Amino acid sequence: MERKYQPKCALIHHPGAFFYNGRIYSMDKKKSTYKAMAVEASGKIFALGTSEEILALRDNETYIYDLENHAVIPGLVDTHTHIFQAGLSELHEEQFIPVSIKELLECIKKKVQVVKAGEWIHLRNTYPTRLEEYRFPTLEELDAVAPSNPVYVDAAYAGQANSCALRLLNIDENTPGPGNGKFIRDKSTGKLTGLLFCCGDIVRKALTTKNDTVEDLVKDIKTGFLNIQANYHKYGITSVVDAMTGEADIMALNELYKEGKLGLRTILTGMVSSPSLPAAEENLERLKGLVALPCEWGRLSFCKVMLDGGILTGTAYMRRPYNDTIGIFGINFDNFKGIINYNSSRLKDIIAVAVKTNLQMTAHCIGDAAADILLDAYESYHKENSIKDRRFSIIHCDFTDEDTLERIKNLNLSILFQPAWHYMDGDILAKVLDKETMESFLPYKKYIDMGIHASAGSDHMIKYDPVLSHNPYNPFLSLYNMVTRKTRLGNIIDGANCISRHDALAMYTSKASYISFDENNKGTLETGKYADFTVLSKDYFTCPEEDIKGIHSIMTVVGGDIVYPAMKPE
Repeated sequence: MERKYQPKCALIHHPGAFFYNGRIYSMDKKKSTYKAMAVEASGKIFALGTSEEILALRDNETYIYDLENHAVIPGLVDTHTHIFQAGLSELHEEQFIPVSIKELLECIKKKVQVVKAGEWIHLRNTYPTRLEEYRFPTLEELDAVAPSNPVYVDAAYAGQANSCALRLLNIDENTPGPGNGKFIRDKSTGKLTGLLFCCGDIVRKALTTKNDTVEDLVKDIKTGFLNIQANYHKYGITSVVDAMTGEADIMALNELYKEGKLGLRTILTGMVSSPSLPAAEENLERLKGLVALPCEWGRLSFCKVMLDGGILTGTAYMRRPYNDTIGIFGINFDNFKGIINYNSSRLKDIIAVAVKTNLQMTAHCIGDAAADILLDAYESYHKENSIKDRRFSIIHCDFTDEDTLERIKNLNLSILFQPAWHYMDGDILAKVLDKETMESFLPYKKYIDMGIHASAGSDHMIKYDPVLSHNPYNPFLSLYNMVTRKTRLGNIIDGANCISRHDALAMYTSKASYISFDENNKGTLETGKYADFTVLSKDYFTCPEEDIKGIHSIMTVVGGDIVYPAMKPE
């Protein structure tokens, strides 16, 4: 039986610490390995070598940790997570994410017994690709279990409402869809099916009831952040890029740092949602000015727009129409290719705002046609002002053929991708997308072969559980997928795009630090860099492939301080 690691000495803050008798994978360019590491009081590594070499440097104030021959890797960087949102998601109660319509309906039945008639029942982040039946529940099914309560099964870019919800939203047979939004109707009868495409704003307005003060909101965000931080540490995550940062989020982060509780290096992202570019610029500058902590712990780095919809609801903007003959998404109109929110001209103007505010431009961009539009904008701006040194990026970028990858490489852009979508949804997407499109779905090996800057993340949004959450944030599950191309059902999809364990891990470490100009501070274990690392339950590099997804941290260190397991001074 594997013996559980117990540190011989543990302090959250200390004058200096040595870690010896381990297998330390530095992830540097030479793929160097070491037995021991010395960390100075500043939290930076000042020596790596054999155990004998490092222990010879100690003095009476040095804390010593025996790694007991466990594998050590750099702290992992999740380059796309909604950490503040996820923290709030289960702050007051556990969120139920069903795996089948049967489960979903049973959950609603129970909720009807405890809520008043007329109160909303809202099932967040429930996607048809994640349900056993591979479809939304029908209006009739929802009406049967909740005739007197408005119900909305929320899949972000689309959702299923029952009759009571449609009445409260003032949607009837004659109501026109808002903007890009669509109210889906039965082709034969013309009646509303209750499926709403891109109507999230009107639903959210109806659901908004709680009016917290800023102080209460900041307090809740702090508590939620600490909950997620603790869970991330259990899987060796030491840095994150938050994908959608608000004012209260920054205020909470400032307070956590002042209180000495911040244990995740956090890169922040400002959203451009206002139609007024001067207003967008003003908002980004205001967010930057709110950040009051050292840049190695938190800073606003990215300027982001939402370019298209989502592949889990059939709203990502694609070159070729969806082939939803089996009714997964409820798409019942011809030649539907998804939604697009900006043209390339407007995107070019937003890129100018990012440059003016000295932020890195990025975009939520899932479909291949959406990528075409974004790249047109990047290339147009680049002709007038080079962007090659700015490390602009594309978030998600799920479908990239070689021509698209060549355009990305020529602009020195980064792809911030999520392996969890290949693992969780690859099987069903193969049934609604054509063969050529599926061959371009997250082609990990092509990133490596073509020298594309690519880094991995989770897109974690809701729920604390590392696997049951939407989306799973367990990085070892993602590493397993990158190495094997296996899905949750055990199928291999496009096995030719498997990559080595080293290349996969680099996308969570060295390459992940590059995307925010942090490669000189973290991402590898080298002298002069922060001592951010994790001690693993199994050796990622030598264990059987199937064991990779079960790996977890037995000790996580950030800046030389032990953050997991939580311990008090002896």
